[in-house]
Amino acid sequence: MATKYIINSGTQSINGSLEINGTLKINSTGVYRALLTQTGQIVGNNLVDFNYGLIVGETYTITSYVDGDDFSNIADIQSPGTINATGSVFIATGQIPANYSNSSELTSGGELIVDVLENTLGYDLDWQQNPLGGTGYYAAVNSLTGPVYNCFPRDKTEIITKFKYSFLGAEVGLPPFITPIIISFDSKDDIIIINVVDVNDGPGFPSDDLLYYTPVEIKINQDTDTTPIEIYGEVIPSFPFSDAYISLIANGNYIQNVYCDNTSSVNNMTELLTLLNNDINNVYGLVYSEGGPGGIKLVAPTNIKNQFCSDGTLTFEIYSND
Repeated sequence: MATKYIINSGTQSINGSLEINGTLKINSTGVYRALLTQTGQIVGNNLVDFNYGLIVGETYTITSYVDGDDFSNIADIQSPGTINATGSVFIATGQIPANYSNSSELTSGGELIVDVLENTLGYDLDWQQNPLGGTGYYAAVNSLTGPVYNCFPRDKTEIITKFKYSFLGAEVGLPPFITPIIISFDSKDDIIIINVVDVNDGPGFPSDDLLYYTPVEIKINQDTDTTPIEIYGEVIPSFPFSDAYISLIANGNYIQNVYCDNTSSVNNMTELLTLLNNDINNVYGLVYSEGGPGGIKLVAPTNIKNQFCSDGTLTFEIYSND
């Protein structure tokens, strides 16, 4: 993690990077590096068929077992509870079986495998293949919050991908064309998409099964100011009501709804505050209490407030989804 320390004074600076006013602020670059593999189903009878090594994390089925082969040293057994038998299903925990010289047939699941090399973002990324239908793309969201406003701010996020041959290698011609993009699906800048295009047939078409240890690097200039700040809101429906959710508003503009997992009825402010403070979707650990001009307030870290409203005023309103 690259860290820059800034001490502000408003009147003095040292080499243009240190300013002194008694307050320490930290600007941090979070880094995420991973290898993405998604080959589609592969059938083989020896390690050569699997490019001399199984893919760690991949699911394999022994579709035809031959006595003498031994996969027990690299098998997280899924079913039927035994290994080294036809029909055994395991997740590979290593690349090289203890013995694979007798031509047992393995069939891989071909699912998306993510090998994280480095992650200093403060949260994991949840990757999915073609989550919205279609083909040839892979989506990443914040694993704690799901798609959330400004999780990958376009002016602070760099995504680097590289051309990399598929499992079949250069024999298929050119490597796939791999490009990243930040999209605004449910709210602004909430999802990262990796597009994969096969360019060996005309202008190219989005295609699955072409990732093989394909490197992806994501860098985000993160605000790490955790100084508590008060944000004020208003309860719109009259008590009692159920299925509460929070509508976030930046400078008078709606930006995103945050739904509570608990849909039970609340009869007064005390019960509402208990629900909000204990909701499993309150992943930032925000603290709600009674007060403020609209009757309800929350205390949040400054960097969370800035994620949703970096300039101006962030407010919220409580609604019922009945």
